[in-house]
Amino acid sequence: MTKETIVSLDIGSSKIAGMVAVDNDGAIEIEAAEHIEYEEKVIERGRVVDIDGCTEYIRRVLSELEQQARRALPLVNISIGGGFVRGWAAFHTLNLETSRRKITEIDIENLFRNIRNESHIPPDAHILRLLPQEYIIDMETGVRKNPKGMFGSSIGALVHVCAVQDNPLKNIVECIKKTGSEVDRVYPHSWACAEALLSEEEKESGVLLIDIGKGTTDFLFYSDGNLCGTYSIMTGGEHIDSDLSRILEISMESASEIKKEHGWCNYEALISANSPELSRQVEVRTVGSGAKVFVTVEEISKVVYDRICDTFMRVARKIEEDVNEPPRLGAGVVLTGGSSLLKGLTHCGEAVFNRSVRIASPKNILGLASSYQYPFFSAVVGTLLLRKKDMEVEKEPESGWLRRFKDGKKRITDRLRLMWNRW
Repeated sequence: MTKETIVSLDIGSSKIAGMVAVDNDGAIEIEAAEHIEYEEKVIERGRVVDIDGCTEYIRRVLSELEQQARRALPLVNISIGGGFVRGWAAFHTLNLETSRRKITEIDIENLFRNIRNESHIPPDAHILRLLPQEYIIDMETGVRKNPKGMFGSSIGALVHVCAVQDNPLKNIVECIKKTGSEVDRVYPHSWACAEALLSEEEKESGVLLIDIGKGTTDFLFYSDGNLCGTYSIMTGGEHIDSDLSRILEISMESASEIKKEHGWCNYEALISANSPELSRQVEVRTVGSGAKVFVTVEEISKVVYDRICDTFMRVARKIEEDVNEPPRLGAGVVLTGGSSLLKGLTHCGEAVFNRSVRIASPKNILGLASSYQYPFFSAVVGTLLLRKKDMEVEKEPESGWLRRFKDGKKRITDRLRLMWNRW
């Protein structure tokens, strides 16, 4: 029996990562993995700025994956964030025309159709995903699973609506098409990270997940097992580089290096402890003249600390704008993404959010090499897991009316295609 293949790509601001997996007795098994860091700017703050260059990098990654997997990979799954995704909780109710009768799949379809029609989506965006989280029968009984077959006079649904801006997504899809492959499914970037890193217990307890990338930061939070908000903002590790470059008059490359090697996000704690580390001198060279100058670890860390605190505060403000009271985060805060490896970051996060903070990487995945068990590969792994979950739903037996509807739709489509070809 042929195993179904799943391909994922994470197209970030600093690199493209790709993976191929198959379903191995109900579990994902990685068969191929590849990543390439850009040698020039093709993605800037989540947006394609060089469509030909981006296409070429995608082609190189897919070509390597095909060689490792020893087969063609025509379908690709991707995640999208980059400041272009927004998700929120919505509740809608549908009154049934006949009270106290069985709820059918048609009722549920009508409910979700109404949700799509009543959601206020900007004209330059569309609904990417609708995630049902809880159904309410007769405004009283809450159920987590599909309520088909239950009796009721009305059916309501708590749904997470996730929308994405059209053009940034279309540019990425176009790059993939130019390589000869097609996009299978698109998932919110933070959803992919959550699928790879969060347990159901953490979601029930309440948890905030933050993916800090190079150009953008994607985050979401769960409360009582429900996904309450999906966000993406255009700030990331590259903004620290820009601050250091401007203040110290050094190149962006040098700024990135000293940020990683000498920048401490727990700057205030080190100040309070009168740490001798802060007085250590670091040699840098200015842009243009190449003059050699010395700066202290304290100067570097102050810049890193200010920008990280600003990022965390922006995360907190976004959530505060959406909720009436602070979310219950019993499981604390989970950090991932390339910039989550900055020194002292968890301490800074705990000071801002007043919650426990941990850094997470994808692990316990069959076939996942140790070189890919790092925070900056969370999304590419999670995309595989999300697609697998969707495939399991798609395999569930269809009801008679739905099967007849799809068969009828296919016959009409085939007839129209035949008429077009003849014309």
